[in-house]
Parts: sequence; C-alpha cells; structure tokens
Amino acid sequence: MHLLNHVPSFSMAAAAALAEKCYGIRATATPLPGERDQNFLLSVSPAKKYVLKIANALEERALLEAQNQVMSYLETRLSFCPRISPNLSGESLSEVESANGSVNFVRLVTYLPGVPLAEVKPHSPSLLQSLGERLGQLDRELAAFDHPALHRNFHWDLANAEHIIREYAPLVADEPLRQIVYRCRKDFSRQVSPLLSQLRRSVIHGDANDYNVLVQSGDDSYARHRHPAEAHGQDARATSVSGIIDFGDLVHSYTVGDLAVAIAYVVLDKDDPLAAVAPLVAGYAREHSLSEIEINALYGLVLMRLCMSVCLAAYQHRQRPDNDYLRISQRSIIDSLPGLAAIDWSQAAAAFHDACNQTESNQTVGNESAATLAARRKLLGPNLSIAYQEPIKIVRGSMQYLYDEDGRQYLDAYNNVAHVGHCRPRIVKVGQDQMALLNTNTRYLHDLILRYAERLAATLPDSLSVCFFVNSGSEANELALRLARAHTGGRDLLVLDHAYHGNTTTLIEISPYKHDGPGGAGAPSWVHKLPLPDLYRGLHRYDDPQAAGKYAEHAVEVIAELRERGVALSGFIAESLPSVAGQIVLPRGYLEKVYRAVREAGGVCIADEVQTGYGRIGTHFWGFESYAVVPDIVVLGKPIGNGHPIGAVITTPEIASSFANGMEFFSTFGGNTVSCAIGLAVLDIVLEENLQAHALSVGEMMLQGLRDLLSKHEIIGDIRGSGFFLGAELVSNRETLVPASAEADVIVNQMRQRGILLGTDGPFHSVLKIRPPLPFSASNSDRLISTLDDILSNLQIRV
Repeated sequence: MHLLNHVPSFSMAAAAALAEKCYGIRATATPLPGERDQNFLLSVSPAKKYVLKIANALEERALLEAQNQVMSYLETRLSFCPRISPNLSGESLSEVESANGSVNFVRLVTYLPGVPLAEVKPHSPSLLQSLGERLGQLDRELAAFDHPALHRNFHWDLANAEHIIREYAPLVADEPLRQIVYRCRKDFSRQVSPLLSQLRRSVIHGDANDYNVLVQSGDDSYARHRHPAEAHGQDARATSVSGIIDFGDLVHSYTVGDLAVAIAYVVLDKDDPLAAVAPLVAGYAREHSLSEIEINALYGLVLMRLCMSVCLAAYQHRQRPDNDYLRISQRSIIDSLPGLAAIDWSQAAAAFHDACNQTESNQTVGNESAATLAARRKLLGPNLSIAYQEPIKIVRGSMQYLYDEDGRQYLDAYNNVAHVGHCRPRIVKVGQDQMALLNTNTRYLHDLILRYAERLAATLPDSLSVCFFVNSGSEANELALRLARAHTGGRDLLVLDHAYHGNTTTLIEISPYKHDGPGGAGAPSWVHKLPLPDLYRGLHRYDDPQAAGKYAEHAVEVIAELRERGVALSGFIAESLPSVAGQIVLPRGYLEKVYRAVREAGGVCIADEVQTGYGRIGTHFWGFESYAVVPDIVVLGKPIGNGHPIGAVITTPEIASSFANGMEFFSTFGGNTVSCAIGLAVLDIVLEENLQAHALSVGEMMLQGLRDLLSKHEIIGDIRGSGFFLGAELVSNRETLVPASAEADVIVNQMRQRGILLGTDGPFHSVLKIRPPLPFSASNSDRLISTLDDILSNLQIRV
C-alpha cells in the first residue's frame, strides 16, 4: 500500500521525450488511468500507437521482469494480450530519473485497439461469453508459467481478502455499507474459507476489471484505433473481447480468481445478476474447466473482490483524494453490493453449475478430442504434423465445408485435395458402384483405364500422350525421375530452392524444403539447386525487367559446369507455380529459357502439376500453359482423385519407349478400376461445370480483395497468384522484408477460430496460402476477405 505515496508524476512532454530517448519513437503522449504507476498513450500516427508505462519508484525490478516474461511467453500463444517492445539497446526495461531524483523503470508495450468494457452498455450474452473464453484461454496458458517474483504478498490478491477487509473496513465511512462488508466477510469465513486449501493455484492476471478488458463489434468499425483515453460514450454493438491489458497485478493465487474478478465488475447494475453472468461462466468453463470446489467458492470470491474494492478505495481516497482512477466503479459497487450480498450463495453456486452444464456436452466432445490427440501421439509417429494450436477433430465434409465433432462448420480455403468439393455425392456413388462391381489391377484388360488415359491426354498438348498410373504425387514424381534417367542416361538434376516434390527418400533428396530443413542432410552431389525465381524477395525482383533472364542464367551456368565436367544431365523439375515455396508465380520467360537450356544439354523438363493442374489457376487448365511452354513429362497427384489416392505421369511416346528397357513397370493399385472410375468422374465434373472459369472469376474477385487489404494493412507485403492458387506474404517491415512469421501463425489460428481454414507456406512460413476446393463461391470469398480484414485490423505487429 505504501506504493501509493510514490506514484510517478511525469508530464506529457516528459513522457514523449522518454519515448524518443529510450525507444526512438516520436509521438504525442496522452495520460491513461493508473493506480500506482503512470501510463501514457503514445500516438505516432492514427494507425500506429503504443503504451508507455512508468513504474512506481518502489516497484521491484524482479516483478517487472516477471510481467515482461509473461507477456513474452503469451506472445506466440494468444493474440489478445499486449507485447513488450524493446528499447534502443534491445532491453525490455529502461531506467529514468524523475524530477525528484527517484529512479523509475520504463516499459513500452504494444497498443491494443478497442474500447473498454466499462464504456459498453448493455453487455450482450455473446460479449460476456467471449470474455469468459478469453479469460479461460489466458488461465489455461498461464497454468504452465511460473516466476518466483509472482509468489508475493499482494494487497489485491484474493488470498488476502479477509486480512484486507479486517484491516481497512473501519475506514469505510458509510455505516450501512461497512456492515454489509463485515457480513460478507463473516459468511465467507464460514462457507468458503474451508475450501480455499483445495483450490487450484497458478499465475493469474489478477485484474480483469472492466477497464482492463477491450472489446470490439462484429464489423469493428467503431472500435478500431480507440483506447480508454479516447473512448467516449457507449456502444451496444460490441460482440467480442479483443484485448486484456495491464499485467501489473500478476500474482500466483487461486486460478478461479481471474473469473471471480471479471464477474465482480460485470455483475454490477444488473437486474438479474446471476443470469447476466451465466454466459461469462459458461465461456470460461468451455476453455478452462472448473472443479466442483471452484464453482462452490466462486460467488464468495466475487463478493470478496467487491468488498476489497470498497475497503481499499476508502484507504486510497484518504491518501490521494484527487485521483479519479481510485473512484472508478465505486458508485456502481456501492449501489449494487446490498443486492448482491442478499443473494443466497447456494443459489449462486447452482446458477454457476447450470452455466457450466451448458457446455458439458461440448466439453465431453472436447475431452474426446483430447483423448484422440493423446492416442495419436502414442500410436503415430511423433513428427506427423497437425494443424492449428487448437487441433480440430473433423468428422464430416461437404463441398467447400468441413464439420467438427460439435457440428461446427468450417469454410475450407486450404485443402486443394478435395478439388471438386469434399465428399462430392457423384464421386462417392461412382466409387461405391465400381467397388461393388470390380476392383482389380492393370494385368487384366479393362476399358476404364483406357478411357481415363484418353481423356487425360486430350487436355494436354499433343506430344504428351502416354500415361502411367500410380497412387500418389510422390510415386508419380519418383516415376518421372526414372523416366528421365532412362531416356537421358544421366542422373544429375536441376531443382528450385525451397521446392518440395514428395516424401520418398529420393524425393527428399531433390526437395530443398526438406533436405535443407530440420533433420535434413543437405542435397546429394547429383542435385543442383537453382535460386527460387521469387520476384518479391529473391535475387532479382519486380522492378527488374530482366529478372527472368537473370534467374534463367543460373541454370545455364550450372549446365555449363556439368558439361565441362562431362556429367550427363537427366533434367529439370519444377512446380509450375511453386507452392511450398510461397505460392510463387514464375517470371514470364523463365521456364522458356530454362527448358531450352536443359534440352540443349540433353535433359528433359518435368512439370510438377500436383498442386496447380486441373483448372485451379483459372487462366489455364495446366499451370505450365500460363508460361507458353510444353514439358516433356507432367506429374499429377492428389486433386485428380478428389481425395482418393491417384497419381499419374504423362509423357511423350519417345520417353515412354526409352523406359521400356526390359524391366516391367507395375503398380498393384495404380490404375485400378475403382481409381480410374473416380478419376474420370472428377475430370467430368471439372469440365462439365466449367470450374476453371469459376476459379478464374471468383479468384479475380478474391485477388482484388487481397490487393485492397495490401493497400490498407502494412503487414501485407505482396499479393500473388491466380484463380484459386493465391498467396499473401506478410512482413514486419516493407522496406527490410523481415518476415512476419509469428503474425502469420496468429492470423491462421484466429481465422480457424472464426471458422475459416487457411495455412502458411514459404521459407519463413510467412505466406498465407489460399487454395480452396473449386466450388468455393463469391460469398465465400467475401467472407474470407472481410474476416481477414477484421483480424488484420486488430493484429499487434512486432516492433
């Protein structure tokens, strides 16, 4: 409590000077509320703001370091908490001297847009549920964090409630109010104190009052770039919590204390308090389950928080009668506490039980998900990846939608395998019918494989007319390498940097994305890596009209070196639009020049169309067609079976003849009758429904929407792609192109929370990749763009 006598008193001009001196930021400073510290909103521009925090002169360094560590710990785990920004020396704490000679620690944290919950009335159920969910997520993450400095004796800690009330209640001037406080403490001692030793303890935020909770509306138009210092009036449109700020009250205490504090402020001025806070309790329990004992203790802790507030306000008002912040919420507490104290505590516990039971079925399902994840970790290889921080248990699919175990619908803008839509009824029926009739291999004559091969070849240039069928893109690329080696007599191969072509041993060797990454052993001597022709961050960029030729020259130089060494070249393999490398569109003229050089050296050109074929890019049926080139071998994979395992290699008669060297080629399941029936059905749907043109029109709409976002949000550095093969590269700085990898991960996970599935790619995993099933509609595109805009508008970017 003695800290109140040492509150800093820096002027706005002094705060602005500190910001420039310590952080290199030139900004205007506006005071923000604070109990024992001094806070300033720093405005660099309408869209760029920070919060400068000047600590009390008696604040211990260890405690501030613990708070900084918590924010750093949460940075990659939660999107709604402020982040620490280092000073010019790279440190999280700065030391400054005040006018009276005392030394104060200074910190800079990121600004979170939104308005305080205290400025919003009424509180909708969806808003309070959102608050509960955010608090539950926060406590769930903090459960794994600890720091010695947070095991402290803190006057706002609910564990000290009885002591604080005993010491400071006599200072409450209002006699009836003081008697209510005494009665609440007596009831607490009788009903809740015996339970306290059984409550979970962990590090908690400790002060989720309605001025430390920021909210936004569905369209967020009113909340952007606003702060408690800027917010005026009320707005009932708020639907979700966008931020939880001020980690100054962090303490190791009762885990359920965070929920109790939030309820204490939400419950004020409500006609039906228990009904009003039910969504808050339900939201919390959905994210961080409550035990029976915690539920039974909760209402008593709520009343203790309010009684502590009354008592401490009485003490603080005596010390600093001119501090408006010390009187925040007191009028509402004084008016509401008599009614709240009259509520039967068992009735409150029953209401909280009911609120938790609302999520019981969801929690049961959630527990099933947790069990599935645990079994997966036990039974499957540990390096098998899984998407999203909160994995989704998908149980059903339909067209461009996926559904989890709760029945929640997700818009799929990521999975290009379901090329014509998840569980397309026509394809399902074709597969069922053929499986019921015959499923056998290519050693027997059958017309289905011939019809399929003929139809596939009809979509390609005339020279590509001989088909081989396998079961995956990886098998197809393996076979393509065998064809190239058989035809050329060479082994050495040109590949693009960051490329990925499959999961077999040989394909890992030709995939820099894998062999140069974690666990990789680098490229073998026969694999020659060419620079990725990335016009945004590569060696030669958009502003260089000779970029295509310069990139191609690297291939020419490698080929010349091989020729001098007498090494035969087997070929060059590349995705027509490199996907894992970051949804790259190659510069026009590049493939033409490289293909010419490779063929002049006796090699063949392999187009990996696994990701880009079958009309996905909209402008052409095949990706290579967009560059006006014709490869010697084309590789197809996952989309051609719409989820059924099919791969194919199509080549020229000459190369096929070279491969027929006496060794039989046979794949047990490659080209089986069921696969061919399904493959034909997929191709029919693509052509009959003109899905290529659909991908072009909706893709252009989506591309324009992304370009609009690029002009609006500095974090977007580049937009590229075509049709339903799009990428948005995120950067922390458009000048230096520092990749915004952490932000990309946050965005993808927030989109998932909002029911839209995206992924990331690129060397730094900083490219949002958009590759939806082809039925993806214009309204789907609008939803994706507007949701992404909303998330970007509230995203905190690393300084």
